[in-house]
Amino acid sequence: MNYKEASKNFIENEKQFHLGVIPTEQSNPRTKNLSATIAKDTAEGVKMILSADTDIPTVASNAFKTPEFQRFVDDIKRAIDERKTILFSSVGASGRMAITLDATWRHFWTSLVQRIPLRAKEFLEISECSNSFTTGGDRALVRSVENYEDYMSFGREQTKESGVGPGDVFVGLAECGLSASINGSVLEADDRGCNTYYLYCNPREILVKHLDRVRVVFERENIVKISLYVGNMAVAGSTRMQVTSVELLAVGAALEVAIWRWLKENLNDDELKAVGSKALELQDYATEYQNMLDQLSSGKALKGLADFVEYETNTYNNKGLITYTTHDYALDIMTDTTERQPTFTLPPFKKFTDPTLEVSWAYIKDPLYPNKVAWQHIFRRPIKGLDWTKEDYVRLNAAQSIVDNPPKIDSMEIEPYNIGNCDDPSRYSRRPANLVCMDINGSANTEVMKWFNDNLKHFDDGIAVRMGDIPAWKLHEKEIHIPVDMPKTLLNIMSHLVVKVSFNLVSTAAMAKMGRVWGNWMIQVLPTNKKLIDRSTRIIAHIAGISYQEANEEFFKSYFGRKPEETYRESFVVETLKRLGFDPSKEIE
Repeated sequence: MNYKEASKNFIENEKQFHLGVIPTEQSNPRTKNLSATIAKDTAEGVKMILSADTDIPTVASNAFKTPEFQRFVDDIKRAIDERKTILFSSVGASGRMAITLDATWRHFWTSLVQRIPLRAKEFLEISECSNSFTTGGDRALVRSVENYEDYMSFGREQTKESGVGPGDVFVGLAECGLSASINGSVLEADDRGCNTYYLYCNPREILVKHLDRVRVVFERENIVKISLYVGNMAVAGSTRMQVTSVELLAVGAALEVAIWRWLKENLNDDELKAVGSKALELQDYATEYQNMLDQLSSGKALKGLADFVEYETNTYNNKGLITYTTHDYALDIMTDTTERQPTFTLPPFKKFTDPTLEVSWAYIKDPLYPNKVAWQHIFRRPIKGLDWTKEDYVRLNAAQSIVDNPPKIDSMEIEPYNIGNCDDPSRYSRRPANLVCMDINGSANTEVMKWFNDNLKHFDDGIAVRMGDIPAWKLHEKEIHIPVDMPKTLLNIMSHLVVKVSFNLVSTAAMAKMGRVWGNWMIQVLPTNKKLIDRSTRIIAHIAGISYQEANEEFFKSYFGRKPEETYRESFVVETLKRLGFDPSKEIE
């Protein structure tokens, strides 16, 4: 096709991906002046981003009261009793959240072995009850797999490969119901007799009216639907923000409450004391989320977030690189750094051995273990790629471009991304190169700091960013503090939320200060699927003041005119707007 034919095809034949009517794809009134605000005052911009979370505690609280949510908690408890599978599934940011929930579950149960050794067999069995997959397989954790979320057949196939059946619990994190693959996976789980849950984050009536791929899910009476609609995102369409936060809060609360019920039924008083923590009452999770927001939005925590944003912004404005070092919260931080690629058209993680790829602006290193072991600590289960053949893609009705050139996303594609503690010269191949030690609740122990100090010689600057419960002793001469008082619970869900919300905020705020957000539109979006092509089109139409059809044709003109090696030069949205006479950077100034 040429660009005119491609645009005509998208306008006429891809109407299911014209998503302007969906609230989470629209601009949030609370943050409409984000780019101008944060350019003048970083702390005020941070508070504005956090204001988009305002409805999350109420939405979670209301969900907790429903019979559907109570059934969800009961089913998780039953799965523990019967040693059934609890499978988390989604796509994109929510898909990485599915992996996080799985790994957090496994970490908790295996850690109990050290505290209560005589129950090791039982705890290890329960740890294996959890499972997860994201659209495109585990490779999607480090780099987006293009176009896979557009296929219901792909989601169905991954559910089949998981081997779930009657009595198993399938948790579909539906993000916004816009990605076909998650809906396919949920339908397949229902077909296979699973107790299937569908957590969705847009108004049901709008989804059912406009999207065939969502309507078929709501028509299934067996599928239990739980609404988590939290309104528009802080940055229009960026569901890595509020959608995944409410998902982590709600599902994390359900897991902790169900686990605590099982522990109380099966452990004696001394063993319960050895566990060292417990679950909250369901409604208290909503209260604690509000408490977290209040702390992050004021005082020392707000100042720390603003300082962190400015540190990142200055590094990137000077063409520099940042490498985070952490062990305990590596998966949480990795998720954010991966999601920056499609959101802001940044180079993705690069393979350690490939000198041809552009180095990613941010990366993560585990200071405690070599690469293969570090990856074991990320997933806490075998790495799962997709070993599909050309014949498989034909059977699944994939586009000819995928059939002709299937992406490399098998299980061997993860380990070349070296996150272990060996030296990686690419992380200081460009200057300034900064090393950032992440200390969450005192997690930066002696071994972590030894690696950090030993490797500082390669970098231009080092800093310790300390979040949560911050011990009194000093780790490094340069420190940024983001103190947040959170309750210690079984899975430490609130601590994971502090890290998740803070990192999403910092990366978004830094990009906004750099001009990669206009108003609250992500003008540097990388269109890796049809949903993002639509989003790019709507941004162009909104800012340039032209029709959707004209904007779509102008988008494809930029898309077809770009050489592959120029992908990360700037977004197709910005290129198109410039060609139409609009300069986003001047507007920000």
